[in-house]
Amino acid sequence: MEKNHTQEHDTEFSLSAVPESERKSYFSLTIVWTGFVFVITSMMAGGGLSAGLDFKMILVAVLLGNVFLSVIAILVSIIASKTGLTFALMTRYSFGEKGSRIASMFVPIVNIGWYTIQAATYGHFIAQAFGFGDIAELVCMAVSAVVMGIFAMKGIRAISILGYIAIPAIIFLSLATSIRAVGMIGLDGLWNYTPEGHITLSSGITVVIGTWILSTSTCIADIMRYAKSTKEAIAATLTGLLGGNIFMILCGTITSVAVGDSDLTNVLLSMGLLVPCLILMTTNIFTTNASNLYSTSLNLSNAFHMDRQKIIVVLLAISALATLCRPYQVDFLFSFLDLLGTIVPPLPGIILADYFIIHKGEYKDLGSVKFAQFNAVSWLTWGIALAGVYLIPFGLPALKGLIIGGALYPILMNVTKKQVAE
Repeated sequence: MEKNHTQEHDTEFSLSAVPESERKSYFSLTIVWTGFVFVITSMMAGGGLSAGLDFKMILVAVLLGNVFLSVIAILVSIIASKTGLTFALMTRYSFGEKGSRIASMFVPIVNIGWYTIQAATYGHFIAQAFGFGDIAELVCMAVSAVVMGIFAMKGIRAISILGYIAIPAIIFLSLATSIRAVGMIGLDGLWNYTPEGHITLSSGITVVIGTWILSTSTCIADIMRYAKSTKEAIAATLTGLLGGNIFMILCGTITSVAVGDSDLTNVLLSMGLLVPCLILMTTNIFTTNASNLYSTSLNLSNAFHMDRQKIIVVLLAISALATLCRPYQVDFLFSFLDLLGTIVPPLPGIILADYFIIHKGEYKDLGSVKFAQFNAVSWLTWGIALAGVYLIPFGLPALKGLIIGGALYPILMNVTKKQVAE
C-alpha cells in the first residue's frame, strides 16, 4: 500500500521513467546542470592545486581531468536520455532488484558528505565575514544545511528557477574576483607562478577528476533523463563540464595564486569584496547543494520505497548535525576528493558495459522486466577493479578503475551466464 501511495504522488518520477511530455529543452537542462557544476568546492580544488603545481601544469591537469569526466558524463547521459530513468533505477539492470538498493545507498552516503562539506563551508564563510564566534559559526553551518534543502524539497522545477537567478550572478562575480586577482599579480606573475610545495601531475588530474567523478557517473543521469534527445543531453553535459567546471577551477586557482592562500574563504574576504563575495558564495553553493540533495533523495527513494520529501527531512537533520564537525578544511576536502577519484570509477565502468555491451545499447521497458534479486558479478567486478587500482603501479587511478570495471564485467557476465533483467 505504501508503495502504491508513493507512486501516486511521484511527481519527480523517482520510481518510473520520465514521460516524453515532461522532457525539457537544452537550455533548461544546461541551467540545472551548470548550476550543479558551479560549486565553491571546485574553486577550492583550484586553490589547492596552486599549492603544488605551477599554472601551466594546472591548465594541463584541469583540461585532461575534465575531458575524462566529459567522456563518462556523455555516455551516462545517453543512457539516461534514452531510458528516462534515474541512476538508481538504471542500476537494477546490472545489480538486480535488491542489489540496486545497496548500490543506490552508496551514492547518497557520498552525496550527503558533499552536501555537508558545502553547507559547512558556507556557514564558515558567513561566520568569518561577520566576525561571529565559534558557537555562532556552528549555528550558521547547521542552519545553512537546512535552508539549502528547501529547493530540493520542491523538485526539479524549483532548482531550474534557482539556476536562472544564480548562474548569471556566479559567472559575473567569479570573473570579477579573477580579474581583480590578475590585477594584483599581473598576467606574467600568474603565468610564471611557482608553488612552494609540489604535487605530481597525476595527483593533480586525480583531484580534478575527484571533484565531479561521482556526479558525472551517477547524479547527471537524474538530470539528463529529462532530455528531449541524446544530442541535447550531450550538449548540456559538455557546456557544464568543459565550460562551467574548468571555469570554476581556474577562478579558484587564479584568486588563490594572487592572495597566496589556498583557503577560499580567506582569499575572498582578503579582497575586501564582502557583499559580492557573499552573493557569490550564496548562489554558488545553493544551486549545487539543491541538485545534490535532489539526486540523493531519488536514490534513497529507490532504496527504501519511501516518499522523497520525507527522506529529505531526515537527510537535512543528519547533515545539520554533521556540519558541527567542521568538515570545511581544505585538507579534509582533498582527502575526500582523492578517495572519490579512486573508488567511484569502476561503478560507471560496470553501468556502461552493462548497457552498451551486455544489453547492446537498449534496455527493455522498466515495467516489463523481471529483475534478479542480486547480481554478485557486479560487486565482484567492483572489488577486483579497486584491487587493481592499488596493485597496478602506473597510470591514473580513475582511468584504471574505469577500464578494469568496464572490461571485466562483461567477461564475468558471459562466463557465469548470469541474467539480471529478463
